Amino acid sequence: MSAHVDARNLRPNIVREAARLHGILLVDKPEGITSNDVVRVIKRKVKPAKVGHSGTLDPAATGLLVILIGVATRTLDHLNETRKCYHMVVKLGEETDSADKDGRVIRTSDPSHLTLNDIERALIPYRGVIDQIPPHFSAIKKEGVPIYKLARKGIFPQLAPRKVEIMSLVAGTWNCPFLELELTCSKGTYARSLARDIGNDLKVGARLERLRRTESGSFHVNQAVTLDEISEAGPDLIRERLIGVSDSLSHIPDIRMLPGEMNRLMRGAPILVQKSRFVPASNQQRLFKVVSASGGLLILVNPEPQGQEIALRPVRVFNMLGTDL
Repeated sequence: MSAHVDARNLRPNIVREAARLHGILLVDKPEGITSNDVVRVIKRKVKPAKVGHSGTLDPAATGLLVILIGVATRTLDHLNETRKCYHMVVKLGEETDSADKDGRVIRTSDPSHLTLNDIERALIPYRGVIDQIPPHFSAIKKEGVPIYKLARKGIFPQLAPRKVEIMSLVAGTWNCPFLELELTCSKGTYARSLARDIGNDLKVGARLERLRRTESGSFHVNQAVTLDEISEAGPDLIRERLIGVSDSLSHIPDIRMLPGEMNRLMRGAPILVQKSRFVPASNQQRLFKVVSASGGLLILVNPEPQGQEIALRPVRVFNMLGTDL
């Protein structure tokens, strides 16, 4: 005879398990939903853990979305996501007010005379550090108001260009009017603006047809799970695929600490260590991490030379133990 199990007794355990979920989940976002929609789906699965994301994808875009769970929501400023990779499809010969397929068409032209050589020459000025004007349909604020709200009213204020870096921009297939591009760029680069500007230089106009993010820093879309997989498997799959906080900050070098020193840092107090214990990877390295033996506590510290010693000042404490500090 099977024993009766009262589901009410299981609830606190489920809550405690969810509260102990801390790390990064890589999700392959489908087309047609917002990045915040994905956050809401994950949040329902891991309640009451906090959930956020590290960089918005437009609803029409697909691909890698880095989801932050638990104390990992506080890693945002420290993740190594300066380099992002995208697969772009650009439609030449059509320009819209939003620079993508969802906008109002404002100009059309025949791009059939263009060759791949013409296009490749047009890409050259866009490699390296460039000035880029954001699209009007974006979340950038003008006098405190998101400019997409102004654009919806037909108001298009003049926007200042921003410095962005294009590490790589490679033309793929040119099947008129569609051009495939592989883009590697800095955070804050707008693929829609890039499509628009290339079209203007080719004198035919252009807009973004499709966009898929394939990489963000060291994270790759091949490591990602889909929302369908999460819906079928639930929290167990999330727990299995979670990247720990320490692993997500692997680009920050480690420093070994004694237990007493760890406790002092945990309380927010700086500690002094001999220079002989401290070997920075470079003179430019301004951040290090200290991880407890159990892995349940991670502290980011900033080194400050003081004579023959170095003061390590805690910058951020990540407590995965589920207890108050």
